[in-house]
Amino acid sequence: MTGMSRENWSFGVQIVSAIGILVIAVVTFINSSNKEFRDEIRAELTGLRTEMQSEFASIRSEIHDMNTRLGRVEGILRVSVNE
Repeated sequence: MTGMSRENWSFGVQIVSAIGILVIAVVTFINSSNKEFRDEIRAELTGLRTEMQSEFASIRSEIHDMNTRLGRVEGILRVSVNE
């Protein structure tokens, strides 16, 4: 009876160890998948941010150009009104 319980105990320890290793493997896989996903999203967002920065720079230069032209027109109108 004692020999039988020791065999069962060692078999139980093996099962618990196998389950523990399996859990560690699954957690490691999930973390690596999440890391790959985060890296992929980070790369996409970096590309999007770069596009948006260039787009906003273009819009800013257009607005600056319009303001410059409007300032000239405003100056011309003031001169013509004063004459």
